[in-house]
Amino acid sequence: MTSMLGQIKVDQIGLVVKDLDQALENYCRITGIGPWNVYTTGAPPLSCVYHGRPASYKIRLATARSGPLQMELIEYVSGDTIHRDFIASGRQGIEHVGIFIPDLDVALQPYLEMGIGILQQAEGLGVKGDGRYAYLDTEPILGTILELIQSSTQPVTPERIYPMIY
Repeated sequence: MTSMLGQIKVDQIGLVVKDLDQALENYCRITGIGPWNVYTTGAPPLSCVYHGRPASYKIRLATARSGPLQMELIEYVSGDTIHRDFIASGRQGIEHVGIFIPDLDVALQPYLEMGIGILQQAEGLGVKGDGRYAYLDTEPILGTILELIQSSTQPVTPERIYPMIY
């Protein structure tokens, strides 16, 4: 049986970690996943709304492919974000599953109609600033947060790649 939204294909697993550098080393050494694209981001430069109000935050993150999935490691640095809430609750590990969608507004509508709220959303991803995301309040229902991701047409170049490939 599929949901009224159709079958969802998970594209990303988002994990919150306390120390990004240690997590990168561990994931490469133990799982062989990599190389990882490493970024520092937040709001600003993104425009973010957290629990219905404008917010600023800073995170460090890294992404890598593991088969068809994108793995995302996130280290909270500062500000108002769901990643701070996750760490403050004493947890590390899988925080969300992400779905890449072509149009965030269209993808959000069925969830909003079901009464599922938005925990955090932002726009301004990528070089052109045309990428957006929304974290949905699905943890009470699904046991994890669902993220809808409208990718930028021109991704930002990573600050570095780990491990460095020669």
